[in-house]
Amino acid sequence: MKNLWILGGLNQAMLWLVFGAIGSCGVWGQEVGGMRKWTSADGRVIEAAFVGLEGESVKIKSSNGAAFVVPLSRLSAEDQAWARAAGEKTTPAAGVVATGQPVAEKVWPRSVGLDDKPEVVTVREDAEKKEFVYRSPHYEFICDSKLGANVVREFGRMFEATYLLNCKLPLDLKPKPEPLREYFQARLYTNAEDYFANGGVEGSAGVYSRGDKALKVPLKSLGVKMVGSRVSLDKTGDDDNATLIHEITHQMMNHWLRFLPTWYTEGSAEYVEILEYNTNGRFSLSGLRQRLEDYTTRCNLWQTTPFKMLDLKELMEIESSEWSAALVRPVQVANVTGATQATQNYGSAGLLTYYFYHQDGNGDAANIIAYLRAIEAAGNEADESALAKKHLLRDRTYEQLAVDVKKGLKKEGIEVEFEGEVKNGGTGSTGN
Repeated sequence: MKNLWILGGLNQAMLWLVFGAIGSCGVWGQEVGGMRKWTSADGRVIEAAFVGLEGESVKIKSSNGAAFVVPLSRLSAEDQAWARAAGEKTTPAAGVVATGQPVAEKVWPRSVGLDDKPEVVTVREDAEKKEFVYRSPHYEFICDSKLGANVVREFGRMFEATYLLNCKLPLDLKPKPEPLREYFQARLYTNAEDYFANGGVEGSAGVYSRGDKALKVPLKSLGVKMVGSRVSLDKTGDDDNATLIHEITHQMMNHWLRFLPTWYTEGSAEYVEILEYNTNGRFSLSGLRQRLEDYTTRCNLWQTTPFKMLDLKELMEIESSEWSAALVRPVQVANVTGATQATQNYGSAGLLTYYFYHQDGNGDAANIIAYLRAIEAAGNEADESALAKKHLLRDRTYEQLAVDVKKGLKKEGIEVEFEGEVKNGGTGSTGN
């Protein structure tokens, strides 16, 4: 927690509503200008273009651009056979894996972004229940006020762009919604009081809740203003954008979180936060040195040179409970009100992640990628500590790693030293 090109669309229930609204029409399987008529097992019909086969489901696209993924079992026998035959003749488009997900780049990209605003559909607007549901290709937004698809399309760029970035980085994280969800979910709150009552944190722009499998966001953080029933959009502050991007990245990595150490769970989200984000839906990975300098300055409450990173043993072995406790553990900093230990923790995790992505080994993130692939292969049997020792430490002691981190960051103009004092209740042994 911290202060599209891909087709999306409606779910199965909405698809059958569309079938029902259209009714039976014409010859089954007839193709019309790239479109064809698809019939459900119970006789309902829709006209849509074939996009591709995804395992035991078919992806189709209607004339208005809405896309559907339909289990083959819900189609007539004739359409099932046609879809299987068509699927054998097609291959995934360049840059798309068989599931329709963007393929991770082999090398670090210079920029990643959407070509246009994401398509958004209105799923439900129920004023009586105060439940308004909108969907972009990968997100479901549930709000207690009516926003309209056009408004959601504007701020939805940040959510979809962050999804795309986490797909495209060479880390190959393969973002996917939480179990039993078809879409990532964001719950949006008009009033700050409702946001806090549902798990929001004072002063935060948003928070990801693993338990609720949802990102919770006050509308204010998205630049949305409600004046009665009128909705307006203002430019959000860079700090709000950065915090939300951090939390969205946590959600993108939901299926990794129980396997990863706390420092990397937070550091990987900090890294994405460091990147330059343009509100048109594009991340720039150029000019990282200046972004890293600015980030280190923000995290350096004491304004000391060098920046004091946590002892590496303490950082890399910190427990989530200790990290959470630091969010409210006050530290004394001249001219700073409300400073907590969390700032140094986040800064240390962000800098260490940057080192493993861009300075460790050959500077190509190969070692941390190998670490992620090993965790992925081991699944529930993963011994994270042993895999970190094998792929990240690689026969180095924490003291030796500290020397390498210090040298690597210095190449980026960042001077660091390591705390000798334990700050989070664990143990440390790195030294300077």
